[in-house]
Amino acid sequence: MKSIIKTTLSGFLLLSAGLCFPQTQPKAPKAAPAASAPAPAQDANPQPKPAEDEAIPAAAPNAIFPAVVARVNGKAILGRDLEDRIHRELSTIGNPEWNNLREDYRGQLVLSQITALINSRLLYQKAIASGTKVTDAEVQVELDKIAKTYKSDAEMNQALADQNTDRAALQKSLYETLTMAKFVDETINKKIVVTPEELSKFYTSNPTQFHHPDIVRLSHILIQPAGDTAQQDAIAQERAKTLLARLNKGEDFAKLAKENSVDASASQGGDVGFMSKNNIAPEYAEAAFSLPVGSVKLLKTDYGYHIIKITDKKKEGLATLEEVKQDLTGFLKDQKAQEELAKLVNQLRDSAKIEILIPAGQPLTP
Repeated sequence: MKSIIKTTLSGFLLLSAGLCFPQTQPKAPKAAPAASAPAPAQDANPQPKPAEDEAIPAAAPNAIFPAVVARVNGKAILGRDLEDRIHRELSTIGNPEWNNLREDYRGQLVLSQITALINSRLLYQKAIASGTKVTDAEVQVELDKIAKTYKSDAEMNQALADQNTDRAALQKSLYETLTMAKFVDETINKKIVVTPEELSKFYTSNPTQFHHPDIVRLSHILIQPAGDTAQQDAIAQERAKTLLARLNKGEDFAKLAKENSVDASASQGGDVGFMSKNNIAPEYAEAAFSLPVGSVKLLKTDYGYHIIKITDKKKEGLATLEEVKQDLTGFLKDQKAQEELAKLVNQLRDSAKIEILIPAGQPLTP
């Protein structure tokens, strides 16, 4: 459950610079509802902010890379964007110093991240050329979802600073990401079809993929204090207790989750799918596997106050095709979509003028 909390920001930032270009085949299907939220009723004029229309900033004195590291059809890939991606990658392994890394590893990082930036730029250029547009309102919806996962603006600003970025850069990244995502959805995702025969073939050919331990399905409402004071914590606790009382009186959990939860699962009515003991925090596991189906309980963690509801349980065994049909269909669609996306990017690369202005895939020392 903890993995659900506060992943939105880094996810968007990483996605914005390299839209789903997997190096390996997707893993086995899992239930993972995508967060979504309805756009406001008011529309807004499109607000394209392509990087190519911006002045190229000089490289910082301590920068690893020069101001421009590549050009894609004449448009610059900035050294600071490559460095930001590499810093985010290194943050997952404890932020080691660049010069302390093995030379071959530095080369691999540069190659993988500059490839992602080039692929992303090609796809963005294709989306813009096709007439794909994103509105201010659509960008604001995503900004609001990210902001909801933080207790305050200051906390969000610090999280951005820790990832070597700021709100303006995040907004531009969101615009570009949403533009690419909308283009891919219209030209690839909506055209993908998975047949019953394909479902049956994958299911019978991969029996171990569908064996599961004891699992429980949870719904979740997260209430976070507005700050770190005892008074703010007490206010959040009282709000959570009030919601729990309303649930115990029969109000709809999904409705209250959509209206009150700051977790990404709010748009799904709080549903986070099936979980095993190994992939939820111990405090959740103790409650989730001891409570009967239909029970609700209030828990406190470092993230705030959580109201969980047990909606289903299954003993260890082999899931039937009918039980996994929805998730398996989504998995196979994603697999097909990734293959089509890779084909499209390769076609774009074949017809593009790509200039890489730094050593890539070789040991690199600043």
